Amino acid sequence: MSDEQKIKHYAGRIQNPISRRVFTQLAAAAGIGVPLASAFGGAAFAQKNAKAATCVATPSNDYWAAFIKGFNATATALEIEATELYHNNDAARELSQVRGLPTQGVNMLINTVVSAGEVPMIARICQENQVYYSALWETPAWFSPVDVGPYFVSYMTANSVEAGYQVGKALFESIGGEGEVVHIKGLATPTDDARTAGMMKAAKEFPGITIVGGQRGDWVREKARKVMLSMVTAYPNMKAVFAQNDSMALGALSVLKERGLTDVKVAGIDGLSEGLQEVAKGDQFVATNTSMGPYQAGFAAVLLFDSLMGWKASLPERLLYTGSLTATTANAAEIDEKIYKSAEFPFDWAKMSRTLNPDSWDPQNQIVPIDPFSHWAGADGENRLNAAYREGGWQAEFERVTQLYADHYKAGPFK
Repeated sequence: MSDEQKIKHYAGRIQNPISRRVFTQLAAAAGIGVPLASAFGGAAFAQKNAKAATCVATPSNDYWAAFIKGFNATATALEIEATELYHNNDAARELSQVRGLPTQGVNMLINTVVSAGEVPMIARICQENQVYYSALWETPAWFSPVDVGPYFVSYMTANSVEAGYQVGKALFESIGGEGEVVHIKGLATPTDDARTAGMMKAAKEFPGITIVGGQRGDWVREKARKVMLSMVTAYPNMKAVFAQNDSMALGALSVLKERGLTDVKVAGIDGLSEGLQEVAKGDQFVATNTSMGPYQAGFAAVLLFDSLMGWKASLPERLLYTGSLTATTANAAEIDEKIYKSAEFPFDWAKMSRTLNPDSWDPQNQIVPIDPFSHWAGADGENRLNAAYREGGWQAEFERVTQLYADHYKAGPFK
């Protein structure tokens, strides 16, 4: 075995990520290229030590089915073991599943809760059992990962106010800016409230729009159908329907088609493949917003993987917006093709990793830190926000991290 081969061989036994990085630099200075992911532990090391779990509502929902595909694709790319858990919107079942993670050897969890109030409890269970945790979509107002500890790595969500605003504008413009618009809500969650706030913000720009309805379809297509059947009777002059997710929008659309109400426009949020296909037709379904569920799951998995490998998230990185896209007739088919129809996802999951690519990592989507003062503006309990967000250097660090992610966003399907 040559000296170079010996160096590469023993490099693979270095498990500490900082030591691996220093060794890489020394080897490079000596003219010896050592592949970080394979020879240094990166993914190969993690393969023997890492097991990630997702705990989400149900695989029968199109959004979560796509989310899980992204999670599994990332696990494959990082060579980590993966397991799927489904709480079926049962909080007791969810907590039982989380408590059982250590006995399964799970040390990373990506979770979307039944309701926001469960996040602190789940986070503390993970902290006590040294399970790296990322909460997506829901968390209580003014509650942040630093309230728990280092194992609660991040809370991530799409900017739901902006999504509701952009989709609302597109819908209102499609009906000439006036008329009754039926509003179908999801479950009573902060995300649902944010989408409503965005839609109402858009409505203020169109004095001729009247928002009616406001019943809940609980994110479910069939329940939204029942709501829509009552709305058809209650508001025979409706011009459009704003549903808080695509599943409910598709349920409402089916009722409208059955009743021959082909002039009534529809919009949703989530950007499911079926919704994108309807938007691409240029017919009744005029807009949706895709948070790219597969990307959300994959990016969360990468952050947890990096944390397991020794990376430490800064304060602004522990509250993050993941980028989303508003889809109209002009771009819906392209989004559907790239995210859902291609044989492989258009993301290099390993390239997102800070530990595998310390200098050249690329999030491949817009990632922006969340300013809690803006995100939860108007919500009660601001005094509960962790003191770390009131310290003098917070704003400078927030701006630094914002620029860091912008600088590293070099490539991606929608760059």
